[in-house]
Amino acid sequence: MKKHNEDRLIQERNPLQWKLHQQIAHFAKDLDRLPDAQEVRQNPPRTAPQHLLPMVF
Repeated sequence: MKKHNEDRLIQERNPLQWKLHQQIAHFAKDLDRLPDAQEVRQNPPRTAPQHLLPMVF
């Protein structure tokens, strides 16, 4: 007797969706990483653009 696909808890992978999830995972992993000294030197602190100030205060 064959089971229907609707009964499955794990659905078949959609390759495009899988790739999107992989990219999101890599992005989240990079956000969690602390920058090294060279990156800190290359990105000096800057003031916020004036149109973003109401969101900050």
